[in-house]
Amino acid sequence: MRQITITADKKYLLIPVGNVKGWTIPAESIQYLSIYQNGSLVEEYEVCLDASPRCWSCLYLERYAGETLELRLEGGDESLIELLEVSDTLKDADTLYREPMRPLAHITPMHGFMNDPNGLFYLNGKYHCFAQLNPYGLGVGNTHWMHMVSSDLMHWQELPYALLPDETGRMYSGCGAVDLQNTSGLGKDGIPPVFLFYTPAGSKSRWSRGKYFEIAAAVSTDGGMHFEKYAQNPIVQHIAYMNRDPKVVWDDQNQNWVMVIFLDNDRYMFLYSDNLLHWEQGETIRIRGSAECPDLFNLPIDNDMTQRKWVLWGSTDNYMIGHFEGRHFVPETDVIEGPTHRIDSAYSLEARSTGGYAAQTFANLPNGRVIQISWIRTVVSQGPFSSCLSIPNELRLVSTEQGPRLTVKPAAEVKDLRECSYSFVGRGLEEFERIPREYLGEAMDMTFKFSMKPDKLIAFSVRGVLIVYDPKIERLLLPVGAYKLALKDDTFELRVVTDRCSVELYADDGKFNLTLATVPDPTDISILPVLLDPGIGIDFEVHKLKSMWE
Repeated sequence: MRQITITADKKYLLIPVGNVKGWTIPAESIQYLSIYQNGSLVEEYEVCLDASPRCWSCLYLERYAGETLELRLEGGDESLIELLEVSDTLKDADTLYREPMRPLAHITPMHGFMNDPNGLFYLNGKYHCFAQLNPYGLGVGNTHWMHMVSSDLMHWQELPYALLPDETGRMYSGCGAVDLQNTSGLGKDGIPPVFLFYTPAGSKSRWSRGKYFEIAAAVSTDGGMHFEKYAQNPIVQHIAYMNRDPKVVWDDQNQNWVMVIFLDNDRYMFLYSDNLLHWEQGETIRIRGSAECPDLFNLPIDNDMTQRKWVLWGSTDNYMIGHFEGRHFVPETDVIEGPTHRIDSAYSLEARSTGGYAAQTFANLPNGRVIQISWIRTVVSQGPFSSCLSIPNELRLVSTEQGPRLTVKPAAEVKDLRECSYSFVGRGLEEFERIPREYLGEAMDMTFKFSMKPDKLIAFSVRGVLIVYDPKIERLLLPVGAYKLALKDDTFELRVVTDRCSVELYADDGKFNLTLATVPDPTDISILPVLLDPGIGIDFEVHKLKSMWE
């Protein structure tokens, strides 16, 4: 073990992060970086330091405000501890958010590996987004909660990490809730408390060996800018296996809080509370084909406020529709399969594991809107980050012949990133060749509308990604497999949003949506016909998107 002493008199401790293949650091490469304050362990991380790092990450020092800290490094080349640097300036300050691999229209962290979105809420004109983050590696580990804020859902500012791992475990997924009525009694000076509910993932780190997965809370009394872990955690003790991922909502009809957590396999459990602090167990529900990261939200059918229903969502995108009778959830449907499960794969069963995962909706949105963001699991081979979040999608419940169904469409705010636009109506396939290049880019929001002919394939490519619709077999063919997509009329309409790490698709008026976790060729911004009958008419519009970081 090697150790050094620093004074926390600047903003950051800069850490050289080595590149690692795969999702985790190989056991033989793990180093333990520990931070001691007055002889007590206050932070510990698994790292892979490198003299020629892929990026320089930062550990925020403001919470130690001038204190003396002892840093210890165990494992591997322990002399690399000498590279750690206390600074007021990030190493990549001149290039941050302008890297060639960074998505233009999707949330990404400054540094590190990001996964599940967490804790989404709206308060005082600000959207808050949290996410699972390993700031000190490019794979899973050291799980913090990243914190970002926005005034328009599209331009985001990253703040210091909201939750740090501790002796109870890594900070696994959860949600946010705004206690507008101060049912918890923890509000101060008339400001409603804001809760983050999270999963202390015990035994996922050396520091937390022997601990279980439990449910805990952190509370903000300053409008959601700073959070303190609740002194009487856990609020829900261990129930089963790696129970996790609490989603908490207010049930206005029954005047109580509802929590749903993942238990194991495809089992989820409801819990109920009057004050967010004390919870009683309720029923267990199975969501076939799902695991982890539940979501729970309330929507009217066809915007009829007298016909409101609850939607219980399980990852990836299966859901059930129902209602509450007191403190009991009553399903009104069987499990409704989401688009990723309507697959006939020519490749493997893993093809259903497409980009969108762990979707979560915002709490406390005005005007009853339900907006959801998911994790896009794109592995990025260079740059200071890996993976991104989806664009914000607005959800609605609509009537269909099969009963009420969800529609998922890009939120209206996505239009705020449009830089320039081009369109044509009722033209033929040759018109794609006439699109002026200045309207094309790596990030685009496009809508295609084809007049179909029986037995005639529609095949085209967007940024090198082949998209095929076969009306004869009612299948949408994508690089990850063939998906069932039955259309009502002779028109095939598809909205496609591309960026540097993803391709998001929406069809059938939002009843079909899918995300491809892919890195398109940065030099290929083309839209090309591959197989289109000359008699097929095309309506088309494209909006080039500018960077959300500008």
